[in-house]
Amino acid sequence: MICCVVGKGSIGKRHSNILENLNIKVLFLRRRPNKKEKNEISYDKKKLNEVNFFIISNPSSLHLRTIKKLIVFNKPIFVEKPFVTQKAISKEIINYNKLFVLYQMRFDPRIKFIKKKITQKKIKKAKFTWKTYLPDWHKYENYKESYASRKKLGGGVIFTMCHEIDTAINILGKVKAVSAKKNRNILKLDVEDNIKIKLQHNENFNSTINLNFASKKQVRTFKIKTDDNFFSWDFFDENVYVGNKKHKFRIKNDQIYNKQMKNLLLILRKKKYDNSIIHLKKILHTQEVINACIESLNKKKKITINYE
Repeated sequence: MICCVVGKGSIGKRHSNILENLNIKVLFLRRRPNKKEKNEISYDKKKLNEVNFFIISNPSSLHLRTIKKLIVFNKPIFVEKPFVTQKAISKEIINYNKLFVLYQMRFDPRIKFIKKKITQKKIKKAKFTWKTYLPDWHKYENYKESYASRKKLGGGVIFTMCHEIDTAINILGKVKAVSAKKNRNILKLDVEDNIKIKLQHNENFNSTINLNFASKKQVRTFKIKTDDNFFSWDFFDENVYVGNKKHKFRIKNDQIYNKQMKNLLLILRKKKYDNSIIHLKKILHTQEVINACIESLNKKKKITINYE
């Protein structure tokens, strides 16, 4: 099989390394290919027709434009999160049955475990927290030039750290209203760097999400209280706590990416696209909630979400 990756940043290279370890040939689509790099190609229809699937990992603001260019080849397309940063998406794209959004946390066995345990329980409240420090993400670049810190590239914590929004929806169910409040901009960027989101779920309980990439304290956790128990997850801890009981998991972040890719390759071989837990149809509500968060920040009010 041959995969063509659009975007040769850290995420694109990570996908490339995983695929090559799985004996998949990888090409990088570049506007100006480096002749010294044998795996770099330009937009050549003949070459791209030979590709089996695409991965889009360029800046988020370019995702929609890139999808439109690649959809003509009628091949599966894996798009890095967030799916797009534009609110309007054509029916042609929404109805394209070979689109997937790479929310790898859906493959984390700890999250799957908690989701299964919570089924049928009455949820009282939930809190998700992700704090990190953007200047430390990539030591080789000026953080003010990174995609995460620039509005025109689709930056800001809502788009950049939207895994937590998707995880809240994945575990707790659909959302009918959103409120988002911006805290003081510590890094002096043109995007939000520290916000608090309140999600009102369809079952009439709230979850809160704190997203912050201006904190020197590294935290990534969520805690969920049900009518009869308490669930605790920590990204940096391999364990899950249900009440006072510890459940051990041996899992690293790279393994989660591997699980995602192996699942997708199996889906492609069987051509059972709808079976994937990250098929676009199963991610569209997450996109609606992300859009509502942005709208709530801009309008400074609660936004209601209507869905079928």
